Amino acid sequence: MTSKEKRAQSPQQAAPAVAIPLPHGKKVAVQAGCICMMLSVAMYGLVFATLTTPILTSVNALEYVSLFSIFAGLGLSIMTPIGGKLGDLIGRRNIVVIPGLICAAAGIAFAFVRSLWPLMFLRLLIGFAQGAFTAAPYITVGLINERRDVPKAMGMLATAIAVGGFGGAMIAGILTDMGLLQVAVLMPAVPLLAGVALIGFNLPNIKRQGKVTIDVPGIVCLVVTLTGILLALNFGSTMGWTHPAIILGFVIGIAALVALVKVESRSAEPIIPMYLFKNSKYTTLLIVGFICYFYQTAMNVYGPIGATQVIGAPYSVAGALQMPRTLVTIFLPTAVGIWVGKKTRNVWKAMALATLLTLIPMAVMGFTSPGMSVVVYFVALAITGVAESFRSVSITPAAQDSLTPQDMGVGTALVNFFNSLSGTVAAAVFGVAYNLNISANPSDPALIQSGVNAVFVLAAAISGVGLAIVLARVRPAFSGKEE
Repeated sequence: MTSKEKRAQSPQQAAPAVAIPLPHGKKVAVQAGCICMMLSVAMYGLVFATLTTPILTSVNALEYVSLFSIFAGLGLSIMTPIGGKLGDLIGRRNIVVIPGLICAAAGIAFAFVRSLWPLMFLRLLIGFAQGAFTAAPYITVGLINERRDVPKAMGMLATAIAVGGFGGAMIAGILTDMGLLQVAVLMPAVPLLAGVALIGFNLPNIKRQGKVTIDVPGIVCLVVTLTGILLALNFGSTMGWTHPAIILGFVIGIAALVALVKVESRSAEPIIPMYLFKNSKYTTLLIVGFICYFYQTAMNVYGPIGATQVIGAPYSVAGALQMPRTLVTIFLPTAVGIWVGKKTRNVWKAMALATLLTLIPMAVMGFTSPGMSVVVYFVALAITGVAESFRSVSITPAAQDSLTPQDMGVGTALVNFFNSLSGTVAAAVFGVAYNLNISANPSDPALIQSGVNAVFVLAAAISGVGLAIVLARVRPAFSGKEE
């Protein structure tokens, strides 16, 4: 094509393709709605984590802390892949508005209920509703933006998560100290309802044409699979891995997983299309995403143990360990997203940095000793914030780019599902590594040091596997000629 012919093209012909083109005002509103949704998701997670003790204390049920936490993660894990597929079938706007309103209603009711089992039910319902729409903001920004702008949009969502988690937990704690526990619980519903309104009024409800078929057998198999395996993983470290109930949970979960593969291979509208796993590029990105999340359990659970029980730092200092990391993840992702969007080869570089910059801090923390300064932990965790910034703007956009438009919803939801599943698996794996070292005497400082170091070394090794996969498999796929 000559230069004259290029100039003769209409702007519409020359513009890069956008799956859902929107007027500028509506696009801004929808993007703001996606940011509000992620603010709410982060706020609910950290607010409930912060307020679990006062909430359960208020109903004299503090012994149910573990079950309360499991209910939250279980609903989210089960509904994330289901919500992604339902969005394809009933429309992306509907999958935001309907579960979003259910989540807000359950969250508001939670603030006023003062009985244990209704609280448990509402917490499970909030998790289910969140799982249904959690992937929707990631899918939506991929549909309304040009390809080069998607990493930047993902960076904004990552910043929203950081702000919502850090700010939400801090404000919730202040409100609770002021005797305003109900207000603290109600708070996350505000950005959620704003997000529902912004998306509901500005995003067209594009959905699959023709008769909608819901894959009920697939949903049942998925629920049984995740319930059996996740409950066994969560309770295995406390009840013992040879306990009959734990063994039964794994047996039921694995049997349901085999049935799920068979059911989904025959289903006309599978919740988890098995053919996606034949896409080697997409499958590799799922694995890299899983690995990039794995270290976070080591950081969240064993970082404070190492700081207080080995280094000897006060609990107030241990509680502030992640503040530098949080500040990094508030300000850096959007800038990194702009950089990633400029060149295709920047995608693999971002993933390499995401794995390398977790490998190094975890390896350093693997040498925790009583003589170490707690400043080492602050610096190490701040570096993981840089890694998180590179991860958040590279893996999901790259995975979306490897999918066909009709698989965008369920494919993106699967990325989120693998990320959340990583934390559950990591909790079990790190729990085994830690308990093996402290089993002789759980209160012995020397054994605690060995246990903590074993966890961090294992986290570093897994990040190293991720880096190797990026260099061997992802780099060749994203090092071609620039478009």
